[in-house]
Amino acid sequence: MGDARVEKRNRPPKSCEPCRIRKLKCNRALPCDTCTKRGKDSLCQYAPNADRTDRRNTKGGTMSERLKSLEDLISSLAAKGVSADSAMASASTPEHSTTGQTQMLKDSDAGSVTHSASTDDPPQALSGGSLNSVQASYVDSSHWSSILENIREIREQLSPSDVHEQVSAADSSTNGTDLTPGEEAHSNTDLVFGQTEALGLQDILGSLPPRHVCDSLVSHYFRAKHTIMPIVHPFKFQQEYESFWDAPANMPTIWVALLFAILGMAASLYEISGMNDRSSSGRLIPPAKSLSKRTEQCLVLGRYADADQYSVEALIIHMHSCYVRSKDSDVNLWMLMGVIIRLAIRKGYHRDPTKLPGSNLSPLEGEMRRRVWVSIFQIDALMSFQMGLPSMIPSDDCDTELPKNLEYSDFYPDITVLPPPRPLSDHTSILYTIVKARIMSMFKMVVGHTRSLAPPPYEGTIALDSELRIAYAGLPDGFKYKPLSQSIIDSAGTILNRTTIEMLHLKSIIVLHRKYITAYRHDSLYDPSRRACLEAAVTVLDRQAELYQATQAGGQLHDERWMVTALTTTDAILAAMVVCLELTIRMREANLPREQDLPMVKGDGEDFARYFAAIQTPHQIWSEASKYSTEARIAAHALGSTIERVHAYRDTQAQYSVPQGLQGLLHPLDSASQVRSPPLDHMPRATDGMEFIDWGLLDNQFQDPLGEDLDLNSWILDIVGGSNSMDLS
Repeated sequence: MGDARVEKRNRPPKSCEPCRIRKLKCNRALPCDTCTKRGKDSLCQYAPNADRTDRRNTKGGTMSERLKSLEDLISSLAAKGVSADSAMASASTPEHSTTGQTQMLKDSDAGSVTHSASTDDPPQALSGGSLNSVQASYVDSSHWSSILENIREIREQLSPSDVHEQVSAADSSTNGTDLTPGEEAHSNTDLVFGQTEALGLQDILGSLPPRHVCDSLVSHYFRAKHTIMPIVHPFKFQQEYESFWDAPANMPTIWVALLFAILGMAASLYEISGMNDRSSSGRLIPPAKSLSKRTEQCLVLGRYADADQYSVEALIIHMHSCYVRSKDSDVNLWMLMGVIIRLAIRKGYHRDPTKLPGSNLSPLEGEMRRRVWVSIFQIDALMSFQMGLPSMIPSDDCDTELPKNLEYSDFYPDITVLPPPRPLSDHTSILYTIVKARIMSMFKMVVGHTRSLAPPPYEGTIALDSELRIAYAGLPDGFKYKPLSQSIIDSAGTILNRTTIEMLHLKSIIVLHRKYITAYRHDSLYDPSRRACLEAAVTVLDRQAELYQATQAGGQLHDERWMVTALTTTDAILAAMVVCLELTIRMREANLPREQDLPMVKGDGEDFARYFAAIQTPHQIWSEASKYSTEARIAAHALGSTIERVHAYRDTQAQYSVPQGLQGLLHPLDSASQVRSPPLDHMPRATDGMEFIDWGLLDNQFQDPLGEDLDLNSWILDIVGGSNSMDLS
């Protein structure tokens, strides 16, 4: 009896192959619910009976075995650290893609704006790399994991059943099922967010506001079209939102993070807009800070770095929420932006979906990824400039096109092909982002030009100035500046969109030419740059004064005054410092001994008076705002000191003969300050020190941890005084 062989019944299996391997529940549908939720519909297969031996021909089996051996070899080499050595070697001799600059924009024949690339190489030059089919992770074509993915695809064609085991192993690794108990215990500690409270998803869901409050906040978020970034499809989100309330525990943790991020952003808008803690219907609005904390906990709990979707969008909205609540610039947000960029690149957002091999993205997902990437591109350009550092985006490796000019209703979750883009004359919810991207691209070119390690030729500066003006002139009329007196029927969002784009354009001109405020001061060749810079700076200050009036009680933008402040502060400070520097330099030059007196241009006195008048209103604005803003306090002090110097110099010159060309100084001008500073006799007369100014010190001054001690007035005097004791080069 012991030698008798027990025959097993050859019953058909009740589970599909993936569920059987993973030991998951299977409802025997084709595809089953489990495979559908995991996005593995194509792998859902049922064996005809219990005998699952793959009866392929000998040649096919041999080929599969050889591929398996090769795959094991690559895996073992990677485990031994060979991949790290290769990565370091390739980093020392990088190959730069020649498809190049994605920032350059042009109008396509269809009327949309797209990123253009160099035509030196064919389009497929950037076709390397793939989107990992196991999780949303982009890897370069030369990376060992990309090679493994290609081998798996070949093996799948030869022996589909082998792939199930590989998918199971990969999913087990990426979902954290192979973590040791010690690692799992510390999963609430994150490099970005630090130590978060160790809560489970049920605990976090228990802190969610009631449904009616969430409905109100979500509605407020999507109605704030001119404040939020276009990175969440409202119709798709609404479907997911309804599913969430039907079964909250069944939604991915990262999606819950996205929900909390949206709630936090909406609550932030309530807070900064000056609304009461209760909405108009009397519903209590939770503190935005507490909602942001829940967002962070969900991101850490859901392992945002490995999540298939939602993580990039949740992080961006979370960062935006923190930004709008902050009174001043925060270096921590710039650090968080770096994490967002790296995560987006890891997930392939920097590659256009149409050029990404191995991608199973739907048309809606691909279009939304374009909208996410253009938002990341624009945030990085501005944040990096404010930090005085290069962009964090490797532009040579990016080919994501601009979004299509489509309304959300034009493409929906089940759409199979995107419709043609609308013309730029159609004002869609994405058109502002598309139009702004053209000016942002020019701004990024200007920053690269001015911060080049090799001094750029002046001819290049003039050519870039021409490109800037052509780009702005080519914008749709609805996005060009129009006086507020002619905008009485326009919405606040429309006005602010026009203002933002013009401010960015003017800032580009200032940054391009500002070095010539001091450099080559008395070489007439560079007079056009000085005039362009000063005219742009005065225009920025004029716009600030115009908008400030509109934000007063009863004004057209009173309800949006917080947005006006956020949009104009940084650019206006830059413009004000340029004007203050010019005023101080002119007074210093007029104070030179007669034998050193330099010829003055006709009309200089009138220009001086105009520049002086331009800083009066900004001084008043920042003096009022200095109670709650460090940036405003620093700027108000610098402007107040400049105003004092002008008055002191005017009083001194009134006692003596006034140099020709500065008669405008004697015209009475109102000032918020009557304090007199010493005449400029005590300022050094040397002119050599002004040739070498690091404007980056001004760009990132408010990011300094010691920002309370910064003194822009001293910065101006150090430049004008030409002190050789300070290394400003």
